[in-house]
Amino acid sequence: MAPFGRTKRVETQAEDIVEAVPPESVPAPLEPLGMADYRTALLAVVEPLPPIGIGVLDAFGRRLCEDIVADIDLPTFTSAAVDGYAVRASEVASATSSDPVQLPVLDTLDSPVYRGAPLTEGTAVRVSAGAPIPEGADAVVPAGQTDGGELEVNVRTAVAPGQHLRLAGSDIADGTRLLERGRLLDAGAIGLLAEIGLDKVLIRQPPRVAVLTIGSDLVPPGLPLASRAHRYDATTALIAAAARADGARVYAAGTFADQAAAITEALTDQLIRADLVVVIGGLDGALPKVLEGLGETTVRQVSIHPGETQGFAVVGAERTPIVALPGGVSAAFVGYHAFVRPVLHRLQGEPEELPHSQVLPARVALHGRRGATELIPAVVSERGVEPTGVRGADLANDVARADALIVLPPGTHLVPANSDVEVWMLTAPRT
Repeated sequence: MAPFGRTKRVETQAEDIVEAVPPESVPAPLEPLGMADYRTALLAVVEPLPPIGIGVLDAFGRRLCEDIVADIDLPTFTSAAVDGYAVRASEVASATSSDPVQLPVLDTLDSPVYRGAPLTEGTAVRVSAGAPIPEGADAVVPAGQTDGGELEVNVRTAVAPGQHLRLAGSDIADGTRLLERGRLLDAGAIGLLAEIGLDKVLIRQPPRVAVLTIGSDLVPPGLPLASRAHRYDATTALIAAAARADGARVYAAGTFADQAAAITEALTDQLIRADLVVVIGGLDGALPKVLEGLGETTVRQVSIHPGETQGFAVVGAERTPIVALPGGVSAAFVGYHAFVRPVLHRLQGEPEELPHSQVLPARVALHGRRGATELIPAVVSERGVEPTGVRGADLANDVARADALIVLPPGTHLVPANSDVEVWMLTAPRT
């Protein structure tokens, strides 16, 4: 069975009679997927957002979805590189200081607007630096190598064809590839696009991400806690902020009771405006059945801790992805960096990219898990890396201090203090 095969949608009513299934026909539980395998299968069903044309200034900070090829020469005309006289080089080839070549001066060009008449044989045209040379001229004699005459000029040195000219297309030639697909558009790239006359380019808009949390015991911040069993929802804000930091346009939809009707309504509302929906919690409640009713769905055990149960769905004609993360601050935080962030990269047409990995010494002894990759929120210092919280705790206070995740492969029993461990760097180390 493929990890993300199509799940058959079952249309049943609560009052339907369900026949008992013989024990021998119950399928054996699937083996947990490895973290990398799950991520690969998830990304395989996520399509990049379609590119759109947008104004070049509004495209700042986005990646190009096309190669940019110049369709103009810059400079657009051949001009004089120095003040002097436009000539045919062959007609002054014999000129020396002792035996100058004398030519009548037919015109003066000192503006890029006026090119003048074509140069006739045996004549010269006085030109200023930056002015276009007349048709027929192929070189400029610097004024200092002449007598500076106005009606006639004595040329005292020979020049080669092309000498003292700034040729059309010498900076940028028509047909030159200037920017490649995938280039991040910084200020210099925006200026270049404008310089070659482009007012729009193809980019992908930032993904629209809706984030919601399921939990009947959760209360949105700002409201009173009605009982000791209630606690404030930290995960919606946590994951919404993480997605915003990764460039997404985020809608924090809030907290919903673990009831099928409430979850269905919430997801239906968010799918209208989202390119990706992230749901936290509910995987051991009503959420899996709700997702099955919406589209292609998979809920699997993944060999990752915290957060062994992970889910995913693709919904509607536009195949909008829904990523379901386990409830709890630590599990949601880990799931975001392991799975949601790569989905955001894929939506933006970027290559799969995990956080930057380093090997650092562990400042304290660490314990892994036999059958799962352990991801531990941690803080990096000059002396190494150490967990930010107490093992088993699940507080936003722990991840608030984390700028890294310690990665312990499956089967890691004990990592002694000062031993090297793999670390995913999430931000620049704090000082």
